[in-house]
Amino acid sequence: MAAKEKDTSNTLQQCQYLWEEYKYRHDLIWQRIFRFTTAVVLISIIPYVQKDLARQLNIGILIAPLLATLLAWFVWMVMRNELKLFGKIKTAYWRQQNKLLDDDLKHDLDEKSVFASLVLWYLGILLVLSFANVLTAWFIWLPKL
Repeated sequence: MAAKEKDTSNTLQQCQYLWEEYKYRHDLIWQRIFRFTTAVVLISIIPYVQKDLARQLNIGILIAPLLATLLAWFVWMVMRNELKLFGKIKTAYWRQQNKLLDDDLKHDLDEKSVFASLVLWYLGILLVLSFANVLTAWFIWLPKL
C-alpha cells in the first residue's frame, strides 16, 4: 500500500470515529435540552397546580421554584462545557474531512458555531424565566397563604 493510500485510509478511519462521536454528542445535547426543560418546567409549576400543598408548606413552597432555578443554572454550566467539547470534536472532524474534500467543498474552520450560541441563549432564558417564577411565587402566592 502506498503512503498516500495509507494516509487516506487513516484519515477515513478518523473521520468515521469522529463522525460517531459528533453524532453522539449532538444527540446528547438535544436530549439534555429537552429533558432539563421538561424538568425545570414541571418543578416550576408545582406551586400553581398543588395549591393545597402550597398552603401546607407555606414559605417552603418556594423550594420547588428555587430548585428549578438551581437546576437551570446547573444545566447551563454543564451544557457550556459539553458544547466546548462538541466544538472541538466538530473542528477535528472538519479538519479530517478537509483532507479528503475538494477545495470548493472544504469547511471553514474559522466559522463560529451558531448552534452553541443558540443553545446557551435558550438555556440562559430558561434560567431567567425560572428565577422570575421564584419571584412570582414569592410576591403572588405567599401573601395568599
